[in-house]
Amino acid sequence: MKCYNHHDSEAVGTCKHCSKGVCNTCAKDSGWGLVCSQQCEDEVKALRAMVERNRKMVPFAAKTHMRSAIFLFALAAVFFGFGLAVWAPISIYMVAVGLIMLLGGGFAVLNSRRVAKL
Repeated sequence: MKCYNHHDSEAVGTCKHCSKGVCNTCAKDSGWGLVCSQQCEDEVKALRAMVERNRKMVPFAAKTHMRSAIFLFALAAVFFGFGLAVWAPISIYMVAVGLIMLLGGGFAVLNSRRVAKL
């Protein structure tokens, strides 16, 4: 493969961002791979920072799903309680919404466990 900028030189690698071939003269080490320009180096650093932020956020995601599950279970209890305590035409709908909230809470618990395993 030839260098993208110097067509007579052999490439020693490819740019981590744009995948262009780079020779010894063009190649810059970004710390995470070779880059061909300052713009590509900035993009690689920004992507690396984003990956690191996401890696740090994974433990919080499981806790957030569990909080959502607790909230949905509480709402399900409220809707069930009102639906069963008040005998009105709307009580059927309140119990149905309570069932939906209960299912949502169950799915949130499953998601929390799945994310925690990551």
